[in-house]
Amino acid sequence: MKSQTRTTRFTFAARRKRNASLLLVVIVLLGITVYAQNQSLQHSSFATGCILFGCLVFLALFSLRKKLTFLPAVGSASMWMQLHIYVGFSTLAIFGFHIGWRIPNGIFEGMLAILYLTVALSGVYGLYVTRLMPRRLTALREEIIYERIPALRVNIACQTRDLVLQACESTDVLAKLYVNRLAVFFEQPRGLAYLVSPSGRKRRQLISEIQDLDRYLADDQRQVSQQLKQMVQEKDDLDYHRAIQGRLKLWLFVHIGMTYSLLIVALLHGIMAQAFAGGLR
Repeated sequence: MKSQTRTTRFTFAARRKRNASLLLVVIVLLGITVYAQNQSLQHSSFATGCILFGCLVFLALFSLRKKLTFLPAVGSASMWMQLHIYVGFSTLAIFGFHIGWRIPNGIFEGMLAILYLTVALSGVYGLYVTRLMPRRLTALREEIIYERIPALRVNIACQTRDLVLQACESTDVLAKLYVNRLAVFFEQPRGLAYLVSPSGRKRRQLISEIQDLDRYLADDQRQVSQQLKQMVQEKDDLDYHRAIQGRLKLWLFVHIGMTYSLLIVALLHGIMAQAFAGGLR
């Protein structure tokens, strides 16, 4: 098993090194071509613009490919993902060649550059979160569908209230803890600060407070406190899933939306550039 794992890692590392080397060669060749055109007083902006726009169209097709799972002839999703990553990185160099590695001085060109950089940086961020966040989620006890989180949160809150009400028949210690500390945690979603940077600090704090009450409880009541600690853990897992999955969904919504906006503005930019250059006469 260890040998197979090492072989898989080696194969993945070799493939990534090969793809990165190929990407570097393509960028260098494109740079040489652009330099040669500029030295011969030819305008390379048209060619680099067409290449850049074609790459953007190809990148936008990735979201469509993920929906067409019944078409294996167009390649596997993993292959498209790899192409999406490396073509996406190549557009950074192509964009630099297109603008001559300078800051655009026109208002429209500046807006287009900002739009492209926003899409590109969001893509780099997406590569980071899609590699890191799923690992964090798999470390939890179970997988949870994002759309089910609100209903599951309500269910846990109801179970917790019923559990505390049953414990009130013999003691009011847990009831006071619930009213003062646990009610807000179970019945309300976490704040914006948690969604931005989720942590287990609140969970550890509440579990510690429940444990501190064990010395005031009888044996049967301690069983209720153990269930409360489990409920706190489950609610915290739900909140963590909501924060991480919500971040992924928000990133995807922004990235795809900005990509289509970039395509529209880039197409308009190309038409205007050709019109002013006399290419549409």
